[in-house]
Amino acid sequence: MSIGTTIKQLRQEQDITQEQLADALGITSRAVSQWETDRTAPDISQLPALANFFDVTTDFLLGVDIRRKEEEVDKILKQVNKYQEQGDQLSTAEYLREQLKIYPNEPDLLTELAFALRNYYFVQGKADTEELKKEKSDEIIALCERALKYYKPTDDNNFTKQVLIGQYVYYLHDKEKGEKLVMSLPNVYCTRERFLADLYEGKEALARRQSALLWSMTQMMHRLFWEISRDDSYTYEQRIEILKADDALTELITGGKPNFFHGKLSVNAAVQAELYLKLGDKEKSLDMLWSAYDHADSYENRSAGAKYSPCWLSEMDDDQIKVLKMDPNTAYDSIYNIIAKPENKFCEAFEGDPSFNALIRKLKAKITK
Repeated sequence: MSIGTTIKQLRQEQDITQEQLADALGITSRAVSQWETDRTAPDISQLPALANFFDVTTDFLLGVDIRRKEEEVDKILKQVNKYQEQGDQLSTAEYLREQLKIYPNEPDLLTELAFALRNYYFVQGKADTEELKKEKSDEIIALCERALKYYKPTDDNNFTKQVLIGQYVYYLHDKEKGEKLVMSLPNVYCTRERFLADLYEGKEALARRQSALLWSMTQMMHRLFWEISRDDSYTYEQRIEILKADDALTELITGGKPNFFHGKLSVNAAVQAELYLKLGDKEKSLDMLWSAYDHADSYENRSAGAKYSPCWLSEMDDDQIKVLKMDPNTAYDSIYNIIAKPENKFCEAFEGDPSFNALIRKLKAKITK
């Protein structure tokens, strides 16, 4: 059997059109047609991409087996995590584009590229024209839709849906398409975190339950508290109360040793400082700014693998938390940026204040240059 006949057979078995194969490989459908009729053959440099596109074994096209592919993809994702830990979205995207030339139908890589592009162009605001916003939004959506097509029925594709929902709802404001995806997700009572521990025994089961507790009662609840606090129907006093409730829950769950969660406590404190200033309470506003700095300092200087103190988190430490940064900024940068916003009027309100000036000096010594 010729390589052209093999390509045609694999394509038809997987219900893929010539146009779809050509699009994935960055060639024309005419080139695919010529391969399948044995008029021409793929260039040797295209064989790895073809082999991985069809998920074939060593008996097909170059001998790239499934196990080897999985190992290589795992290595790629580990490198992606290293870039993400630094908030380097541009390097992440460039690296993934190169890897997708070899693994064009690998859904995890397609999703990670969409995620990196969303963070760079929309979260960091690098898409500074309407034309660029549309171009990148279309690319992100296309990547996610390709990824969803290539995931197997037993694969977890919820992160891809999450990225796609974010693009539809927050940046395109297409709530109709967003709703269809949202309704395809499991509800809070039917999640992996709820049932995963039941698959294990002893310490492993305990660790799984503690992890679910830590994340559901901090990250998910924080997200809800934060979004509620941004609603314009609440007074400044009520917004402060909501953020303090979020802080109290975090302190309660972590037993007063927040470790990784100092990061969100820092931002919460800075926003409370902003609200106190709007209420005319400069003393409390300045106290909260210093609290924000202290939390930022604790976050940036936390020790590797720091343990959590309460007995209900006895198996948890910071090494088990996957840190992904949307941008390269530190916790100090986040606080400084809030203070520096002209509309927040911190510099105007505290002009000449020795304590405020000391805080600014400390932050300027720490922020990313």
